[in-house]
Amino acid sequence: MRSIAKALGRSPNTITRELKEKRVRGVYVPKKAQHKTYWRRYRSKRNCMKVAMSKALSDVVHEKLELLWSPERIAGYTKRELGLLVSKKAIYKYAKSRCLERNFFWTRNKKKGGRKRLHASPADIGKRLIDTRPTVTSSGHWELDFIVSSRSGTVLMVLVDRWTLYTVIHRLERKTHEGVLRVFAHVRDRYGIETITTDNDIVLAKWREMEVSLHGVRFFFCHPYHSWEKGFVENTNRWIRSFIPKRRDLATVTDDDELRFVLRYLNETPRQCLGFRTTRELLLENRVS
Repeated sequence: MRSIAKALGRSPNTITRELKEKRVRGVYVPKKAQHKTYWRRYRSKRNCMKVAMSKALSDVVHEKLELLWSPERIAGYTKRELGLLVSKKAIYKYAKSRCLERNFFWTRNKKKGGRKRLHASPADIGKRLIDTRPTVTSSGHWELDFIVSSRSGTVLMVLVDRWTLYTVIHRLERKTHEGVLRVFAHVRDRYGIETITTDNDIVLAKWREMEVSLHGVRFFFCHPYHSWEKGFVENTNRWIRSFIPKRRDLATVTDDDELRFVLRYLNETPRQCLGFRTTRELLLENRVS
């Protein structure tokens, strides 16, 4: 192998792989090896054109890209729900050939870099920090954040379950202690709450009283200026902002139309990290178990 590789100016591994893959009944025949190479390249190229060659696939890809689904999600969905096998690479290639990249979520919503802050200690030394947060094995452990508007005092209160990624959004006319507590009570009665992870928002300054009112619910806090530590809800906020952009007066957001559509998108879209199941499916499975 090494002498052949030296004569051809190739790596010994290349020669070994060529003989291993292209032998026919233990014998290497150059003509047959070339034929095998041709068909391998043909199948590879054909697989990347699979979407364009199938109307059923192209219809699904167009429909889901309009809904801002990623190629990975579309590939997983078509395999799980429709029994159609297609790779994410084929979908990417098809989307680029048809100028559909505008529907890629992260193309539409580029993240802007920010100034890094030094690690700081919370003013309330009695707060439980995120370092002591328990590992989750079931639903009921939520991350909390608020989407605010510079045009009014209306806010969107966003809760994401860490186990199922199920999302709850409530609109508050004012961000007050009483309003936040009412939402917590509603979520607790409907879905269950064991822990809440949040940042150091002033509205949660009375977190001890909230724990007493919610009967055993425990609060955990990010380090100051480290909101990214609650990554589930921060990432969800980016998705929500793709439908409700910044500088939008949140008082004009309608519960029946816009918020319901956003929630349906977040909770009923298959996710790669969940095995292409939806968060609603996983929440139901968890509650039944």
